[in-house]
Amino acid sequence: MAASLAVSLMGCAATRPPQRIQDAIHTMNRHMPEYVTEANKALVDTGHPDKKRLVGMGERLADAVDALDRWASGKEEAQEETKR
Repeated sequence: MAASLAVSLMGCAATRPPQRIQDAIHTMNRHMPEYVTEANKALVDTGHPDKKRLVGMGERLADAVDALDRWASGKEEAQEETKR
């Protein structure tokens, strides 16, 4: 089972998603920073009782979408090659 998981993950690391998925991820990444900035501002301005946690979630979500975008566009692989 562990070997099967390892092989599956290696396949994911070596291939890029279909173009329509790449485009969708890129679109999300293009709009995510503005959305997170506005949402975080609204949380702070309204004094939401859970603003610290929610602001952090928004920032982590934006970082995750950015990482997906780098992977989908092949930039993540280029960075890995540079590190080696």
